[in-house]
Amino acid sequence: MVQVMPVPMRVLVGLLLAPLVGVGAQATAPRTTMPDSDAVVAAVLAAETREYAQRLTTVRREYLARASWADLGDRCNPGALRVFTKDTTPALQAALQAMVERMEQTIVLQGVGRSLATPEARALLRVVVGWEAGIDRPRWDEDGAGVHRAVATGLTGDVPDPTKPGCLPSPIMGDTVTFVVPGFSDMEFPKAPRPRVKAYFGPAGQQRARDEFFTAVGAKNPSADLSSIVVAPVVIWQDYAMVGVNRPRERGGVEVGSGSNGGAAYLLRRVAGEWRLLSIVRSWGS
Repeated sequence: MVQVMPVPMRVLVGLLLAPLVGVGAQATAPRTTMPDSDAVVAAVLAAETREYAQRLTTVRREYLARASWADLGDRCNPGALRVFTKDTTPALQAALQAMVERMEQTIVLQGVGRSLATPEARALLRVVVGWEAGIDRPRWDEDGAGVHRAVATGLTGDVPDPTKPGCLPSPIMGDTVTFVVPGFSDMEFPKAPRPRVKAYFGPAGQQRARDEFFTAVGAKNPSADLSSIVVAPVVIWQDYAMVGVNRPRERGGVEVGSGSNGGAAYLLRRVAGEWRLLSIVRSWGS
C-alpha cells in the first residue's frame, strides 16, 4: 500500500503564489508614454495657423506683384487707386478676384469670433470711421514706406468747382455723419471741425438711431431720409482685418430697407502699428 505523504503548507502557498507574482510583474511593467491629447491638439492647431499665415503672406505678395497705380491727376485730392492693368481678360480678372476672396476667407475663417475689445480693434475702427466720414484716409498697404493714400470712399471727397479752378466739398455730405457699430461699446471719435461723427453702439444701435431720427425729424417730415453707415462685420486675425460697411438710407427712419447709399468690403493690414488698406474686395452703389 502506497502512502501519500502530506505536502507542507508553506510549499502549497509557494506554488499558488508563483503564478500570481509573474502576473503582477507583467502588470507593473513600464508602459509606453502616450502624448497628452491637449498637447496634440495644440500642436495641430499651431501648425494649421502657421500654414494659413504663410498662405496669406504668399497670396498678398502675388497680389501686390500684379498691381499698379492709376493716374488720377492731382486736382481735388483724388488719392490713389490700385489697379491691375495686365489682368485684361475675363479669366485673369476672375483669377484676381479669387485671389482677393481667398485672403478674405482666410481672415474670416481664422478670426471669426475673436474679441474686438483690444487696442488694435479700436484703432482699426477709428481708421474706418475717419475714412468713411471723409475726415482722413488710410495709406495703401505696399512694400516699403507706403506713400499712397486711398481714394475717397462712399459719398465723401472734394469735387471740382465747375465755375473756376479749385474744389468744393461733396454737396451730399452733411454736418453730421451717423455710424452704427454693432460690435463695439464705444470708440475714439475722429477729431475734425466738420463733419461731426455720431455713433450708436451694440446690437440695438441701429434701432436707437431710427427711433431718435423719427422723434426728431421723421415724425414731422416723413419724406426725410435717415442715412447711416453700419460698420459690420469686423474680423481681425493677426495683422490682418476684414471690415464690411453698409450705408442704408431709410425714409423717415421707419421704412427699413427703403434705400441705400451703397457699401463695401475692405481688407486691411497692420504695419508698424498702423492699419493700411490692402484691398477693396468689393463695393456697390445705391
